[in-house]
Amino acid sequence: MKYQELLVLLPCHSLEDFPTYQEGDDAQSLLAAWSALWHPELIAAAGQAPTWRRIEDPPPDVKNRLIVVPSMCVSRLPTGFAQRVKEDGGCLVRKTNSREEIITAALAPLEDRPPPVDAELAADFLAFGYCYLQVELLTRQMRYSSNLDEAYLKGAAVAAAQAAVAGNHELAKGKLAACFSVLAEERDRYYPVDAFILDLNLTASTTLGAALQVELSGPTPSNVLLSGSSLLRLQEKEPVTLEALRRATAENRLGLLGGELEETRLPLLGMETLGAELRRGIDGYQALLGRRPEVFARWRYGLTPTLPGILHQLGFRGALHATFEDGTVPTGSQFKVRWEGLDGVAIPAIARSPLDASKPQTFLSYALKMAESMDGDHVATVCLAHWPGQASPWLADLRRIAKYCSALGKFTTIHDYFSSGDLPGHLDRFEADRYHSPYLKQAVIRKQDDPLSTLIRYWRRQAQAGAVQTLRTLTTLVSGRLAPVGDVAPVGEADSGDISPAAITEQAEARPTDLQLEAALAAVGQAWANCLTQSVGPNTAPSPASIRPDQGCLVINPCSFVRRVLVETPHLSGLPAVAKPIYACGQAGETKQIVLDLPPLGFVWMSAGDAPQRAAKEQLLAETHLLRNEFFEAVINPTTGALSAIHEYHTRGNRLSQQIALRYPGASQKPGDTYRDPDETATYSVMAADSVETTIATTALGEIVVRGRLVDLHGEKLAAFQTTYRLWRGSRVLHLEIELNPVEEPKSDPWNSYYCCRFAWADENADLFRTINETRQPATAKRIEAPHYIEIATEKQSQTIFTAGLPFHRRHESRMIDTLLMTRGERCRKFQLGIGVDVPHPMLEAISLITPPVVIPNMPRPTTGASGWLFHLDSRNVIATNWAPLVEGGGVTGFQVRLLETAGRPVNLGLSAFRPIRAAEQVNLLGERVRDCALENGKIQINVSAHEWTQIVARW
Repeated sequence: MKYQELLVLLPCHSLEDFPTYQEGDDAQSLLAAWSALWHPELIAAAGQAPTWRRIEDPPPDVKNRLIVVPSMCVSRLPTGFAQRVKEDGGCLVRKTNSREEIITAALAPLEDRPPPVDAELAADFLAFGYCYLQVELLTRQMRYSSNLDEAYLKGAAVAAAQAAVAGNHELAKGKLAACFSVLAEERDRYYPVDAFILDLNLTASTTLGAALQVELSGPTPSNVLLSGSSLLRLQEKEPVTLEALRRATAENRLGLLGGELEETRLPLLGMETLGAELRRGIDGYQALLGRRPEVFARWRYGLTPTLPGILHQLGFRGALHATFEDGTVPTGSQFKVRWEGLDGVAIPAIARSPLDASKPQTFLSYALKMAESMDGDHVATVCLAHWPGQASPWLADLRRIAKYCSALGKFTTIHDYFSSGDLPGHLDRFEADRYHSPYLKQAVIRKQDDPLSTLIRYWRRQAQAGAVQTLRTLTTLVSGRLAPVGDVAPVGEADSGDISPAAITEQAEARPTDLQLEAALAAVGQAWANCLTQSVGPNTAPSPASIRPDQGCLVINPCSFVRRVLVETPHLSGLPAVAKPIYACGQAGETKQIVLDLPPLGFVWMSAGDAPQRAAKEQLLAETHLLRNEFFEAVINPTTGALSAIHEYHTRGNRLSQQIALRYPGASQKPGDTYRDPDETATYSVMAADSVETTIATTALGEIVVRGRLVDLHGEKLAAFQTTYRLWRGSRVLHLEIELNPVEEPKSDPWNSYYCCRFAWADENADLFRTINETRQPATAKRIEAPHYIEIATEKQSQTIFTAGLPFHRRHESRMIDTLLMTRGERCRKFQLGIGVDVPHPMLEAISLITPPVVIPNMPRPTTGASGWLFHLDSRNVIATNWAPLVEGGGVTGFQVRLLETAGRPVNLGLSAFRPIRAAEQVNLLGERVRDCALENGKIQINVSAHEWTQIVARW
């Protein structure tokens, strides 16, 4: 058979309504049917380029014609058409989605076939067919009419095919290149600048072998998203691939995207952990590859609006603002934007999710996506993501097209993409509530232990490690000698359930355990105390013979702000006198309760004095079912044991109520039912108190312990509970300690079935704020993540729920919120919470809740006096997240401190020290100088913007 015409039947009237919306096999069949006809042997045999007709209008004369029908259109062929083609001597190919099968079936009837055309050259012809279709579609998507010289283009294509069949490859390539040039010229009519293609290889532990090697060896510029843990696996299991990776990056054929050494739950962690994990990652890449990633990206959900400022300080030149797993991140207004963080620092970022290069519909609608980018983006770009070796064959066509022309885009590495061209003019600031994490649901589905208390432990250990580092630094700065005690590794997200390679496991094991942290804290506390008293060497404890019962207690504050704390100790023989900094005293049994004001990064020494007589106006802080101090009173319901109300003395009405409950979801909706919010059908248990006991009632502390049961609506016991309410004089925070012993296990949906602490307030118009990475952010979503606090604020008053590391909360209607205590898989049974009334700086109270003061008993009076401080920040919305000595030339010459603005208010901050400061400079997280700081009478003055995290280096 000798073909007279190559014809594909399509389900459209013209290319204006070409069905680019098809997906899956239907999309595959369209692309395969169109491009298969551009095989050079078919074109040479027919002596003309392929054409197309409507599926409803097949040709009347089918003799010696090759007719290809996409499988999606077979049912629309006229009845009997296939039989007519067979009888009239035509060739009909249908019922296949494979381009190779179509080509094989089309070549089979040809007579006197010459030797097969070189496979690589034939593939270039097929890529040209795909390019021709996409340029035609792109022209129409850009609202232009085609201006192609069809006669020349198709004539050149036929000449190229005939040369290829004749074995003249150079002529064939030359003619084919001319055809590609025509298509590029056509596109340049309406978009005369470069458009870009980012080819992104995703990696996992199972994709690091031969398939990745093939991707790395290709000549076309590509990119790889490689986490630090995958890089370590390469070193351990795939050294050949690692060497190919080094070679590709060195030759600038490969762009590297990455970040941390191990991907953790960044939105739930502290700033110090974010910085430490990213620095660990940079060091790991540098050690194994000889270079670090300059574009931040991660596979796992974990973006947070605090990241741009940190990435900028760490030298990243761009970021991929997308996630490849569950969870939601906001989409940018353009493909390439300047991603502005909470602190106002912006970093260039790709702000749209990559397209899935394993799906044929991505390449069927390629012209549509490129046209959208040309129309709306600063730089027209399409990003295609895939696993190594698992991309659609049409990606290979795009790579071949790029060798000839840039009609459909120019492949580039991510580094060149961010370094070339102007910065995007559009600034995108994504609010925290636009990010929705999958962490809780993932933990329950994966049957990980302790989906909630993992974060509680993290924050407590973070506070302990911070206290160790701070006290060690203070000891070093005062003594002038490096303190050898208390040096601990950074605290990471422990017990995350992630599987780590051996190297990461070793680093995780190097992190301190709880016992090691407690021992380190005791050691540095004692060393600091000894340094203050100068009674013994800086690193030794006083001998038992030197301890006298009438010696005092030294209370140390490792935090950078003034705190009013309660110290309960049996070590004093009597109560100290109530005078600054002692605010109030009381005694229950042998235990003394002292409320005192601790200076920032300072201490208070207290000793037994004459027991003060209680003034007539002073009341006990606990009565039957009631706790009170000078700020508010808390009423406990004797029947349920719940917190009925909090009353503030100068206003009427209940400020806040609280109870414990098990939420269990209502019946599942059936198909076709009208949608109902799960909150409307959910049921909550009821509290029943068995006892309400006032356990402590002094002028300094009141404590009420409630024991009872949670029962369902039929009276069946679901859990036993014990709640301890504590309030001390001078505090605006009511402390809660809750212990649960469940009988009924929550259901598998963690956001709809859980044990919780429920809170309700009166004003439905109140605004909610929550913490993310230790900063205050508005909270408008139904599901809230807040490991420090949730603030319920009106114009004149506020109530604050201090969560002490409990991360997950669900808002119910407009006046209630559930703080999740237990979901399925949670083993923790004891929880700590706080309720604040008109707390002016909630972050400070939240930190205090998880950072108890360090108490050193049996210490003599410090030589510097009964109280003192070493550093002072004159703005309470700024906290110090890390202190370290500055060591130069083998000696201590000053200090380094990282400061975080927590409330979203810029401030001119003054930092005072116990010694005059000679010079200070602001540096980034890599230690590189940014600017000098002003000094005023030995005090540092620095402008701190809202939510800024900055590092200061100061010299005495």
